[in-house]
Amino acid sequence: MMKRSMITAPLADLQRLLAIHDRHAINTLLADWLDRDLAVGDRWAAFAEILAKHGEWTLALRAVRRHRAAAPDDHTRWFAETVMLARSGRNAEARASAASMLEALPSDVRLAHFLGALSSEAGLFDDARHYFDTVLQANPQSGQTWLELSAVHRFTHGDPLLDRLRRTVSNAVPDGTYSALTYALGKALDDIGDVDAAFSAFAQGAQLVAAERHYDATADRTQADAVVAAWDDVTFSQAKRATGSTRLFVTGLPRSGTTLVEHSLASHPLVAGGGELNLLSTIAQEAGGIGPDSLAAFARAGRTADELVSLYDHLVGQRFTPGARVVDKTIDASRMLGMVATLMPDAPIIWLRRNPLDTAWSCLHTYFARGVPWSWSQETIAMHFALEDRLFAFWRSRLGSRLLCINYEELVAAPHVWISRIVAHAGLPQDPRTLSPHKTERVVLTSSVAQVRQPISRNAIGSGHRYSRHLEPFLNAYHS
Repeated sequence: MMKRSMITAPLADLQRLLAIHDRHAINTLLADWLDRDLAVGDRWAAFAEILAKHGEWTLALRAVRRHRAAAPDDHTRWFAETVMLARSGRNAEARASAASMLEALPSDVRLAHFLGALSSEAGLFDDARHYFDTVLQANPQSGQTWLELSAVHRFTHGDPLLDRLRRTVSNAVPDGTYSALTYALGKALDDIGDVDAAFSAFAQGAQLVAAERHYDATADRTQADAVVAAWDDVTFSQAKRATGSTRLFVTGLPRSGTTLVEHSLASHPLVAGGGELNLLSTIAQEAGGIGPDSLAAFARAGRTADELVSLYDHLVGQRFTPGARVVDKTIDASRMLGMVATLMPDAPIIWLRRNPLDTAWSCLHTYFARGVPWSWSQETIAMHFALEDRLFAFWRSRLGSRLLCINYEELVAAPHVWISRIVAHAGLPQDPRTLSPHKTERVVLTSSVAQVRQPISRNAIGSGHRYSRHLEPFLNAYHS
């Protein structure tokens, strides 16, 4: 009976805090339980997920390891710990753990696929191909495996792998993974220049995904309107940025060159590439919103801006060395730049712009793993692009020299010129390694995983032109 009361009472406290969404108190309580080694049984797995959702990766790993410690030979628990390592940005540790598991379970295709994905992210493409091929030998219709293999393989005419993929798609039953198969086939057909067949494959896959991932155009437009209205009368500081800011922001539409800029900056010995950290939404939740009224209400409640900045820095420090300069490439940062500019006045902000047709085509043929609900039809791509155009014009007029605007086509045509400007804007000393980012070994989590391993080139300029007759719905909606 005593043991039951020891567990029940603390759990009641946690349930109360969860009900009121008190993030800090929840984290503090769970940290205390970990320190005290509180007996909560298998609940540590659920607590690990709560902490991971909060971005508290150190505590999340402790919790998932506490869960595994109760049954260390349980492969399900071992795999959960390995996945948590990967989610927290510890790619090398995750690969080592998964490789050890695969030695113990050589026929586990789930592990082989996971190792393939981790190897791809680390730029170990030969290893990735090996693991993906292992999966496909056992499960030829694994759509996700074909999709990730296609990202690191350049298909050619007469390629046996292309023949295998074609047969797989022909024999596949349309189900939850079929759209991934069609995207993989589309990429392969695009590689060999079969424009019409490639577009047909991508369009088929996009139609399937669009039916599952709803895009709320009204909500998207309402939010963009609210951002402009909220910040229109706010005067932002034009003070000179402090050299050495630890917070670097890169934004722009997906597939507009943001990963290239991040990779170039991360090639600097003083910078780490954070990727799509998505921490600004956590800061906004803590502040109660993304507008100046929310920040004012936060202050009236006796809270300070420093608390929000400290929270951001703390969460960045959960994945990187505390105090490191980290590039934040959060999607939809355009909606939160007012908050960034207010709370972090010394933070450099860089916005990438690219030819709309090329960007639209690149978005349309990219199978985004999550988010980006507007990317599955040409008309919704046009709607979202128009909103981002409006926000770009607004922020450029409001932020002035604090915002460095870069045209992708100019960047790849004269990388030495533009990367030097980017490095200077970031308040960094020039370093030749930033001019050859393809030589930098680091984990890349975006769909540009293969492109950034290649020397900077102009090859992607005009990529949408080949498909222009198929992209008339986008062009008509975008220019209407």
